[in-house]
Amino acid sequence: MTVTAQVKTAPRIEICQALANRILMGEFDSPELEELSSVMELFFLQIREQNIIEHIRSIADKVDEVNGDLKNTDPVLLWEEAGEDGEDIGGDGNHTRNGLSQSKYADKIKTRRVPELIWKGLGITIDEMVMIGALLNKENEKVKESNSVGTLIKQLKEWKEFGHDFDSDYSHEALKALGKDTKKQRDAIIKKAKEDYLKDAASAAGQKVKQYGQGASDTNNDELKSKVERLRDAKTMVVSGSTGSTKNLEYKITGEIIDQEVNAGKHKVALVLYHNSFENKENWESDEGSTFIKRVNSYLSMLQPVEVMLEDGGIVKYNYKAEVYIMDFLEDDGRQNIKID
Repeated sequence: MTVTAQVKTAPRIEICQALANRILMGEFDSPELEELSSVMELFFLQIREQNIIEHIRSIADKVDEVNGDLKNTDPVLLWEEAGEDGEDIGGDGNHTRNGLSQSKYADKIKTRRVPELIWKGLGITIDEMVMIGALLNKENEKVKESNSVGTLIKQLKEWKEFGHDFDSDYSHEALKALGKDTKKQRDAIIKKAKEDYLKDAASAAGQKVKQYGQGASDTNNDELKSKVERLRDAKTMVVSGSTGSTKNLEYKITGEIIDQEVNAGKHKVALVLYHNSFENKENWESDEGSTFIKRVNSYLSMLQPVEVMLEDGGIVKYNYKAEVYIMDFLEDDGRQNIKID
């Protein structure tokens, strides 16, 4: 059975690490250089999220500086007879072969070949071939380029499709195997991958996150301003801002309350909030939102009531009160306005 015909399952991390280590130790390095033109004809798995043009050019320049000497290049990885028709396929080194193809001198290339007997005997899947390729790039070596954040995000989204959540033990172990040793590093990449994944899902439905505030469209900010002005009245002061910055919202609330020149006699605090990202929305709806509102209400309860003098000279006291309004989170991405003949 060819690799392309196998059932897709999540990569086995330990198996991939073990085979990657064997590859790095040189077990499969070819003793002779191969024709670059032949390797250029092979299909290579896409390990990174995109080719890095600068890195390809750098490989070509460094090889040209030594008149085509390949001493500062690593072998490209080839999986023997892994293609649909029994042809070899490339598993790592796409930048290297493309860099050499741009060199003025190079016509040969180093290779490392994993025989069909080996990879098939281990039951290596195409997704494990991709992971092994990523493992070979976890550190800068010679004129290699380590895995970018985008490459790791691409991997996380693929593992998600296999049923492993972004923050799962599997994802953390896999990222650790790919060189992200600290939880802080992994959390940062996982956060970006999750946001990217949810944006992709929204885009598939013809929607996108509706942005407000700095950098947002005039239309959206005009909508926000209109909402604020509709709520502001003789009893109500208004604070607007992102749910991703609750500390800033607290400062704004305090600022409005102490501005008695503008807000004297007002006891309602209308909070017009927007999320601006899936992460902010999820955090707000899980616990940050309720915690923030409790904190605001606790603060307001400690303030002296607002005294309002009536026309007959009487005085009415009102306790401060917070009200929350959330702006629309998603909007159409505009594709519905495109007419295709």
